[in-house]
Amino acid sequence: MNVKQLNWAMVLLISGFALSGIQANASDEEGFFQQSHLDLTLKNIWMVNTNNAFAEDDIGPQNVWAQALLVDYRSGWFQEWLGLDASWYGVSKLHANRSFAGRDLVRDHHGHAEGFQKLGQLYLRTQWGDKQHFLKMKGGWQQLNKFAVLNVTHSRAAPSSWQGISGEARYQQFYLRGAVVNQFSERDEPEKRHIRTLKSNKRIDYIATGDLTWQPQKGRAVTLVAGESKDYLRREGIETAWTQPLTAELNLLLRGVWYRNSGLSEWEGARGFDHHAEHLYGLAGLQNDRVEGGFGWSKTRAHLSNNLGRFYWHMGKNTRGAFNSKADGPGNDYVNDGEQMFYLYGQYQLSPEWLTGIYGYYGNGMRYQGVSLHEYEFGGFVSWAPESLHGLTLLAALGPSTSWKYTHGKPTLTVDGEGYHHSRSVGSVVSIEYKFGLF
Repeated sequence: MNVKQLNWAMVLLISGFALSGIQANASDEEGFFQQSHLDLTLKNIWMVNTNNAFAEDDIGPQNVWAQALLVDYRSGWFQEWLGLDASWYGVSKLHANRSFAGRDLVRDHHGHAEGFQKLGQLYLRTQWGDKQHFLKMKGGWQQLNKFAVLNVTHSRAAPSSWQGISGEARYQQFYLRGAVVNQFSERDEPEKRHIRTLKSNKRIDYIATGDLTWQPQKGRAVTLVAGESKDYLRREGIETAWTQPLTAELNLLLRGVWYRNSGLSEWEGARGFDHHAEHLYGLAGLQNDRVEGGFGWSKTRAHLSNNLGRFYWHMGKNTRGAFNSKADGPGNDYVNDGEQMFYLYGQYQLSPEWLTGIYGYYGNGMRYQGVSLHEYEFGGFVSWAPESLHGLTLLAALGPSTSWKYTHGKPTLTVDGEGYHHSRSVGSVVSIEYKFGLF
Protein backbone atom coordinates (compact mmCIF):
# COMPACT_ATOMS: atom_id res chain seq x y z
CA MET A 1 0.00 0.00 0.00
CA ASN A 2 1.53 3.38 -1.04
CA VAL A 3 1.36 6.73 0.75
CA LYS A 4 -1.69 7.95 -1.14
CA GLN A 5 -3.59 4.77 -0.30
CA LEU A 6 -2.57 5.02 3.35
CA ASN A 7 -3.68 8.64 3.40
CA TRP A 8 -7.11 7.85 2.01
CA ALA A 9 -7.42 4.79 4.25
CA MET A 10 -6.93 6.98 7.30
CA VAL A 11 -9.41 9.58 6.04
CA LEU A 12 -12.06 6.93 5.30
CA LEU A 13 -11.49 5.20 8.64
CA ILE A 14 -11.89 8.39 10.62
CA SER A 15 -14.87 9.47 8.52
CA GLY A 16 -16.55 6.09 9.03
CA PHE A 17 -16.28 6.31 12.80
CA ALA A 18 -17.54 9.89 12.68
CA LEU A 19 -20.60 9.13 10.53
CA SER A 20 -21.52 6.13 12.68
CA GLY A 21 -21.73 8.41 15.70
CA ILE A 22 -23.74 11.29 14.26
CA GLN A 23 -27.14 10.00 15.39
CA ALA A 24 -25.75 9.07 18.80
CA ASN A 25 -25.11 12.59 19.96
CA ALA A 26 -26.33 15.64 18.06
CA SER A 27 -24.59 18.01 20.51
CA ASP A 28 -21.25 16.75 19.17
CA GLU A 29 -22.23 18.14 15.76
CA GLU A 30 -22.88 21.51 17.35
CA GLY A 31 -19.46 21.42 19.02
CA PHE A 32 -17.83 20.65 15.69
CA PHE A 33 -19.19 23.88 14.19
CA GLN A 34 -19.77 26.17 17.19
CA GLN A 35 -16.24 25.71 18.55
CA SER A 36 -14.58 26.29 15.18
CA HIS A 37 -12.27 29.22 14.41
CA LEU A 38 -11.56 31.23 11.27
CA ASP A 39 -8.41 33.38 11.18
CA LEU A 40 -7.33 35.85 8.51
CA THR A 41 -3.75 36.99 7.99
CA LEU A 42 -2.81 39.95 5.82
CA LYS A 43 0.87 40.00 4.90
CA ASN A 44 2.73 42.61 2.89
CA ILE A 45 6.38 41.72 2.22
CA TRP A 46 9.14 43.38 0.20
CA MET A 47 12.51 41.66 -0.35
CA VAL A 48 15.63 42.92 -2.12
CA ASN A 49 18.95 41.18 -2.72
CA THR A 50 21.59 42.94 -4.83
CA ASN A 51 23.64 39.72 -5.09
CA ASN A 52 25.83 39.49 -8.20
CA ALA A 53 27.07 35.94 -7.48
CA PHE A 54 25.36 34.56 -10.60
CA ALA A 55 25.97 37.50 -12.92
CA GLU A 56 27.99 35.23 -15.26
CA ASP A 57 24.81 33.17 -15.72
CA ASP A 58 22.78 36.36 -16.40
CA ILE A 59 21.03 36.36 -13.02
CA GLY A 60 21.02 39.84 -11.50
CA PRO A 61 19.71 41.61 -8.39
CA GLN A 62 16.35 40.45 -7.05
CA ASN A 63 13.55 42.82 -6.10
CA VAL A 64 10.04 41.57 -5.27
CA TRP A 65 7.02 43.04 -3.46
CA ALA A 66 3.94 40.92 -2.71
CA GLN A 67 0.65 41.03 -0.81
CA ALA A 68 -0.85 37.88 0.70
CA LEU A 69 -4.19 36.89 2.20
CA LEU A 70 -4.09 33.69 4.28
CA VAL A 71 -7.31 32.10 5.52
CA ASP A 72 -7.09 29.37 8.18
CA TYR A 73 -10.12 27.39 9.37
CA ARG A 74 -10.01 25.06 12.37
CA SER A 75 -13.09 23.10 13.39
CA GLY A 76 -14.11 22.13 16.87
CA TRP A 77 -14.07 18.50 17.97
CA PHE A 78 -16.68 15.97 16.99
CA GLN A 79 -17.07 13.52 19.89
CA GLU A 80 -13.88 15.08 21.31
CA TRP A 81 -11.58 13.27 18.88
CA LEU A 82 -12.31 14.27 15.26
CA GLY A 83 -11.54 17.62 13.63
CA LEU A 84 -11.07 19.20 10.21
CA ASP A 85 -8.64 21.99 9.27
CA ALA A 86 -8.31 23.89 5.99
CA SER A 87 -6.21 26.80 4.73
CA TRP A 88 -6.46 28.94 1.60
CA TYR A 89 -3.62 31.17 0.41
CA GLY A 90 -3.80 34.03 -2.09
CA VAL A 91 -0.75 36.02 -3.19
CA SER A 92 -0.72 39.11 -5.45
CA LYS A 93 2.32 40.55 -7.21
CA LEU A 94 2.84 44.24 -6.48
CA HIS A 95 6.27 44.49 -8.12
CA ALA A 96 8.93 42.13 -9.47
CA ASN A 97 12.08 42.75 -11.49
CA ARG A 98 13.67 40.40 -14.05
CA SER A 99 15.45 38.15 -11.52
CA PHE A 100 12.54 37.95 -9.10
CA ALA A 101 12.45 34.14 -8.85
CA GLY A 102 15.27 33.90 -6.32
CA ARG A 103 13.18 35.47 -3.55
CA ASP A 104 10.40 32.82 -3.69
CA LEU A 105 7.57 35.30 -3.14
CA VAL A 106 5.49 35.06 -6.33
CA ARG A 107 5.00 32.44 -9.02
CA ASP A 108 7.57 32.06 -11.78
CA HIS A 109 5.43 31.25 -14.84
CA HIS A 110 7.86 30.75 -17.72
CA GLY A 111 9.92 33.74 -16.60
CA HIS A 112 6.95 35.98 -15.80
CA ALA A 113 6.06 36.97 -12.24
CA GLU A 114 2.48 36.16 -11.30
CA GLY A 115 0.29 36.01 -8.25
CA PHE A 116 -1.38 32.74 -7.34
CA GLN A 117 -3.93 31.12 -5.07
CA LYS A 118 -4.21 27.62 -3.69
CA LEU A 119 -5.71 25.35 -1.09
CA GLY A 120 -2.68 25.07 1.17
CA GLN A 121 -4.04 22.74 3.84
CA LEU A 122 -6.92 20.26 4.05
CA TYR A 123 -6.68 17.46 6.59
CA LEU A 124 -8.58 15.46 9.14
CA ARG A 125 -7.15 15.26 12.66
CA THR A 126 -7.85 12.97 15.54
CA GLN A 127 -6.65 12.61 19.12
CA TRP A 128 -6.84 10.35 22.15
CA GLY A 129 -5.64 10.87 25.70
CA ASP A 130 -4.81 13.88 27.87
CA LYS A 131 -2.00 16.47 28.08
CA GLN A 132 0.49 14.04 29.65
CA HIS A 133 -0.32 10.96 27.57
CA PHE A 134 -1.78 11.35 24.09
CA LEU A 135 -1.80 10.22 20.49
CA LYS A 136 -2.59 12.66 17.68
CA MET A 137 -2.83 11.97 13.94
CA LYS A 138 -3.42 13.97 10.76
CA GLY A 139 -4.15 12.90 7.20
CA GLY A 140 -4.12 15.16 4.12
CA TRP A 141 -2.38 18.36 3.02
CA GLN A 142 -0.70 19.90 6.07
CA GLN A 143 2.15 22.05 7.30
CA LEU A 144 4.99 20.10 8.90
CA ASN A 145 7.11 22.79 10.51
CA LYS A 146 10.53 21.54 11.72
CA PHE A 147 9.09 18.04 11.80
CA ALA A 148 12.05 15.61 11.99
CA VAL A 149 13.84 16.09 8.62
CA LEU A 150 10.89 17.97 7.02
CA ASN A 151 10.06 21.66 7.17
CA VAL A 152 7.91 24.47 5.81
CA THR A 153 8.73 28.16 5.84
CA HIS A 154 6.72 31.13 7.08
CA SER A 155 9.17 33.85 6.04
CA ARG A 156 7.64 34.40 2.59
CA ALA A 157 4.21 35.52 1.42
CA ALA A 158 2.66 32.04 1.72
CA PRO A 159 3.83 28.89 3.52
CA SER A 160 4.57 25.56 1.87
CA SER A 161 2.76 22.29 2.69
CA TRP A 162 3.01 18.50 2.42
CA GLN A 163 0.58 15.70 1.54
CA GLY A 164 0.70 12.65 3.76
CA ILE A 165 -0.04 11.26 7.19
CA SER A 166 1.61 12.34 10.44
CA GLY A 167 1.35 11.41 14.08
CA GLU A 168 2.56 12.59 17.47
CA ALA A 169 2.54 10.77 20.81
CA ARG A 170 3.56 11.75 24.33
CA TYR A 171 4.36 9.66 27.37
CA GLN A 172 5.40 11.83 30.31
CA GLN A 173 8.74 13.45 29.30
CA PHE A 174 9.03 11.70 25.92
CA TYR A 175 7.60 12.81 22.57
CA LEU A 176 7.52 10.64 19.45
CA ARG A 177 6.62 11.98 16.00
CA GLY A 178 6.45 10.39 12.58
CA ALA A 179 5.28 11.19 9.06
CA VAL A 180 5.13 9.70 5.58
CA VAL A 181 4.66 12.17 2.68
CA ASN A 182 4.65 11.90 -1.09
CA GLN A 183 3.86 15.39 -2.47
CA PHE A 184 4.90 18.97 -1.76
CA SER A 185 3.55 22.41 -2.60
CA GLU A 186 6.20 25.14 -2.54
CA ARG A 187 5.79 28.59 -0.97
CA ASP A 188 5.79 30.46 -4.30
CA GLU A 189 3.49 28.36 -6.51
CA PRO A 190 0.07 26.67 -6.52
CA GLU A 191 1.21 23.34 -8.01
CA LYS A 192 1.29 20.11 -6.01
CA ARG A 193 4.44 18.27 -7.06
CA HIS A 194 5.78 14.77 -6.59
CA ILE A 195 9.18 14.31 -4.96
CA ARG A 196 11.91 13.69 -7.55
CA THR A 197 15.63 13.02 -7.89
CA LEU A 198 17.87 16.04 -8.49
CA LYS A 199 19.53 15.07 -11.77
CA SER A 200 17.52 12.34 -13.54
CA ASN A 201 14.15 13.71 -12.34
CA LYS A 202 12.91 10.24 -11.38
CA ARG A 203 9.91 10.07 -9.09
CA ILE A 204 10.61 9.21 -5.44
CA ASP A 205 7.69 7.31 -3.93
CA TYR A 206 7.80 8.86 -0.46
CA ILE A 207 9.76 10.40 2.39
CA ALA A 208 9.48 8.68 5.78
CA THR A 209 10.73 10.51 8.86
CA GLY A 210 10.47 10.63 12.64
CA ASP A 211 12.03 12.01 15.80
CA LEU A 212 12.15 11.15 19.49
CA THR A 213 12.47 13.93 22.06
CA TRP A 214 13.26 13.82 25.75
CA GLN A 215 12.11 17.04 27.42
CA PRO A 216 12.58 16.92 31.20
CA GLN A 217 11.38 20.52 31.54
CA LYS A 218 10.72 23.66 29.51
CA GLY A 219 13.85 24.94 27.79
CA ARG A 220 15.63 21.57 27.94
CA ALA A 221 15.36 18.97 25.20
CA VAL A 222 17.37 16.34 23.36
CA THR A 223 16.01 15.03 20.05
CA LEU A 224 17.05 12.10 17.85
CA VAL A 225 16.13 12.69 14.19
CA ALA A 226 15.98 10.32 11.21
CA GLY A 227 14.47 10.33 7.74
CA GLU A 228 14.78 8.85 4.26
CA SER A 229 13.58 9.70 0.78
CA LYS A 230 13.05 6.20 -0.54
CA ASP A 231 16.25 4.66 -1.97
CA TYR A 232 17.71 8.16 -2.45
CA LEU A 233 18.93 9.99 0.64
CA ARG A 234 19.07 9.19 4.34
CA ARG A 235 19.62 11.63 7.23
CA GLU A 236 20.12 11.07 10.93
CA GLY A 237 21.04 13.54 13.62
CA ILE A 238 20.90 14.87 17.16
CA GLU A 239 19.47 18.25 18.18
CA THR A 240 19.90 19.72 21.67
CA ALA A 241 18.65 22.82 23.47
CA TRP A 242 19.48 23.43 27.12
CA THR A 243 18.80 26.41 29.39
CA GLN A 244 20.69 26.52 32.69
CA PRO A 245 19.88 29.21 35.30
CA LEU A 246 23.03 30.91 36.61
CA THR A 247 21.30 33.45 38.85
CA ALA A 248 17.72 34.48 39.50
CA GLU A 249 17.86 36.75 36.42
CA LEU A 250 20.54 35.21 34.17
CA ASN A 251 20.45 32.01 32.09
CA LEU A 252 23.12 30.09 30.20
CA LEU A 253 21.95 28.98 26.73
CA LEU A 254 23.44 25.90 25.07
CA ARG A 255 22.40 24.74 21.59
CA GLY A 256 23.81 22.12 19.28
CA VAL A 257 23.10 19.86 16.29
CA TRP A 258 24.86 17.08 14.42
CA TYR A 259 23.60 15.78 11.08
CA ARG A 260 24.83 13.08 8.73
CA ASN A 261 23.67 12.56 5.14
CA SER A 262 24.15 9.29 3.28
CA GLY A 263 23.43 8.76 -0.40
CA LEU A 264 21.50 5.54 -1.06
CA SER A 265 21.25 3.30 -4.15
CA GLU A 266 19.59 5.96 -6.34
CA TRP A 267 21.70 8.90 -5.09
CA GLU A 268 23.43 10.64 -8.01
CA GLY A 269 25.90 12.92 -6.24
CA ALA A 270 24.44 15.66 -8.42
CA ARG A 271 24.26 18.37 -5.79
CA GLY A 272 26.07 18.79 -2.52
CA PHE A 273 28.26 15.73 -2.01
CA ASP A 274 29.40 12.43 -3.50
CA HIS A 275 28.44 9.84 -0.87
CA HIS A 276 28.36 11.28 2.67
CA ALA A 277 28.17 14.67 4.37
CA GLU A 278 28.28 15.83 7.99
CA HIS A 279 27.50 19.08 9.76
CA LEU A 280 28.25 19.97 13.40
CA TYR A 281 27.02 23.16 15.10
CA GLY A 282 27.15 24.49 18.64
CA LEU A 283 26.21 27.72 20.40
CA ALA A 284 26.69 29.18 23.88
CA GLY A 285 24.98 32.34 25.06
CA LEU A 286 23.60 34.35 27.95
CA GLN A 287 20.05 35.58 28.46
CA ASN A 288 18.10 37.71 30.91
CA ASP A 289 14.64 39.23 30.67
CA ARG A 290 15.71 41.91 28.10
CA VAL A 291 19.11 41.00 26.62
CA GLU A 292 20.36 37.90 24.83
CA GLY A 293 23.65 37.22 23.06
CA GLY A 294 25.99 34.41 22.17
CA PHE A 295 28.69 32.81 20.04
CA GLY A 296 28.27 29.93 17.60
CA TRP A 297 30.57 27.68 15.60
CA SER A 298 30.03 25.04 12.92
CA LYS A 299 32.05 22.63 10.78
CA THR A 300 30.99 20.91 7.55
CA ARG A 301 32.36 17.94 5.60
CA ALA A 302 30.80 17.34 2.16
CA HIS A 303 33.24 16.19 -0.52
CA LEU A 304 32.03 16.59 -4.11
CA SER A 305 34.18 15.58 -7.08
CA ASN A 306 35.09 18.40 -9.49
CA ASN A 307 33.24 21.04 -7.48
CA LEU A 308 32.94 22.62 -4.05
CA GLY A 309 30.76 20.34 -1.95
CA ARG A 310 27.93 21.47 0.33
CA PHE A 311 25.77 19.94 3.03
CA TYR A 312 22.50 19.56 1.10
CA TRP A 313 19.73 19.59 3.71
CA HIS A 314 16.66 18.99 1.54
CA MET A 315 15.55 15.44 0.68
CA GLY A 316 15.37 15.73 -3.11
CA LYS A 317 13.70 17.96 -5.70
CA ASN A 318 10.34 19.46 -4.63
CA THR A 319 11.14 19.13 -0.91
CA ARG A 320 12.15 21.37 1.97
CA GLY A 321 14.31 19.93 4.72
CA ALA A 322 14.66 20.95 8.35
CA PHE A 323 18.07 22.38 9.27
CA ASN A 324 18.28 23.75 12.81
CA SER A 325 21.73 25.30 12.50
CA LYS A 326 22.63 28.99 12.26
CA ALA A 327 24.86 28.05 9.31
CA ASP A 328 21.69 28.72 7.31
CA GLY A 329 22.47 32.45 7.27
CA PRO A 330 20.35 35.37 6.04
CA GLY A 331 22.67 36.02 3.09
CA ASN A 332 25.06 33.07 2.75
CA ASP A 333 24.81 29.39 3.66
CA TYR A 334 27.93 28.39 5.62
CA VAL A 335 27.79 24.68 4.78
CA ASN A 336 30.56 24.24 2.22
CA ASP A 337 33.03 21.35 2.35
CA GLY A 338 35.71 22.08 4.95
CA GLU A 339 34.06 25.29 6.11
CA GLN A 340 34.23 26.58 9.65
CA MET A 341 31.63 29.17 10.56
CA PHE A 342 31.92 31.68 13.40
CA TYR A 343 28.71 33.40 14.47
CA LEU A 344 27.99 36.25 16.91
CA TYR A 345 24.62 37.74 17.78
CA GLY A 346 22.93 40.01 20.28
CA GLN A 347 19.40 41.26 20.76
CA TYR A 348 17.74 43.73 23.11
CA GLN A 349 14.10 44.00 24.13
CA LEU A 350 13.73 47.78 24.15
CA SER A 351 10.18 47.51 25.46
CA PRO A 352 7.39 44.93 25.43
CA GLU A 353 6.64 46.12 21.87
CA TRP A 354 10.11 46.72 20.39
CA LEU A 355 12.91 44.19 19.77
CA THR A 356 16.19 44.91 17.98
CA GLY A 357 19.26 42.81 17.23
CA ILE A 358 22.55 42.50 15.36
CA TYR A 359 24.49 39.52 13.97
CA GLY A 360 27.73 38.64 12.23
CA TYR A 361 29.02 35.57 10.32
CA TYR A 362 32.44 34.55 9.05
CA GLY A 363 33.26 31.34 7.17
CA ASN A 364 36.64 30.01 6.07
CA GLY A 365 38.54 26.75 5.52
CA MET A 366 37.10 25.94 2.07
CA ARG A 367 39.33 25.19 -0.90
CA TYR A 368 38.36 24.90 -4.57
CA GLN A 369 41.05 23.76 -7.04
CA GLY A 370 43.68 24.74 -4.49
CA VAL A 371 42.27 28.24 -3.91
CA SER A 372 41.22 29.23 -0.38
CA LEU A 373 37.76 30.80 -0.09
CA HIS A 374 36.09 32.81 2.62
CA GLU A 375 32.75 34.57 3.11
CA TYR A 376 31.11 36.82 5.67
CA GLU A 377 28.11 39.00 6.45
CA PHE A 378 26.64 41.18 9.17
CA GLY A 379 23.43 43.06 9.74
CA GLY A 380 20.60 43.95 12.05
CA PHE A 381 16.85 43.90 12.49
CA VAL A 382 14.05 45.61 14.36
CA SER A 383 10.53 44.32 15.05
CA TRP A 384 7.45 46.01 16.48
CA ALA A 385 4.39 44.25 17.89
CA PRO A 386 2.06 46.91 19.39
CA GLU A 387 0.07 45.82 22.42
CA SER A 388 -2.81 48.06 21.35
CA LEU A 389 -3.30 46.10 18.11
CA HIS A 390 -2.89 42.42 18.89
CA GLY A 391 -1.79 40.33 15.92
CA LEU A 392 0.12 43.09 14.11
CA THR A 393 3.87 42.62 13.58
CA LEU A 394 6.31 44.76 11.63
CA LEU A 395 9.81 43.47 10.80
CA ALA A 396 12.65 45.25 9.01
CA ALA A 397 16.12 43.77 8.43
CA LEU A 398 19.19 44.87 6.47
CA GLY A 399 22.70 43.51 5.97
CA PRO A 400 25.59 43.27 3.48
CA SER A 401 27.36 40.01 2.61
CA THR A 402 30.42 38.88 0.66
CA SER A 403 31.04 35.51 -0.98
CA TRP A 404 32.23 34.41 -4.45
CA LYS A 405 30.83 34.46 -7.96
CA TYR A 406 29.62 31.32 -9.72
CA THR A 407 29.84 30.20 -13.34
CA HIS A 408 27.64 27.21 -14.23
CA GLY A 409 27.36 26.33 -10.54
CA LYS A 410 31.09 26.46 -9.76
CA PRO A 411 33.18 29.17 -8.04
CA THR A 412 34.68 31.58 -10.58
CA LEU A 413 38.46 31.70 -10.30
CA THR A 414 40.76 34.39 -11.65
CA VAL A 415 42.57 33.85 -14.95
CA ASP A 416 45.80 32.86 -13.21
CA GLY A 417 43.93 30.31 -11.05
CA GLU A 418 45.35 31.75 -7.84
CA GLY A 419 42.33 33.71 -6.63
CA TYR A 420 38.59 34.04 -7.10
CA HIS A 421 36.07 36.69 -8.06
CA HIS A 422 34.21 38.09 -5.05
CA SER A 423 30.49 38.67 -5.02
CA ARG A 424 28.99 41.36 -2.85
CA SER A 425 25.40 42.03 -2.00
CA VAL A 426 23.02 43.83 0.32
CA GLY A 427 19.89 42.04 1.44
CA SER A 428 16.85 43.65 3.01
CA VAL A 429 13.31 42.73 3.96
CA VAL A 430 10.32 44.69 5.22
CA SER A 431 7.31 42.67 6.35
CA ILE A 432 3.98 43.82 7.80
CA GLU A 433 1.73 41.05 9.06
CA TYR A 434 -1.68 41.35 10.69
CA LYS A 435 -3.48 38.27 11.96
CA PHE A 436 -6.98 38.45 13.42
CA GLY A 437 -9.84 36.09 14.13
CA LEU A 438 -13.25 36.38 12.47
CA PHE A 439 -14.81 33.81 14.82
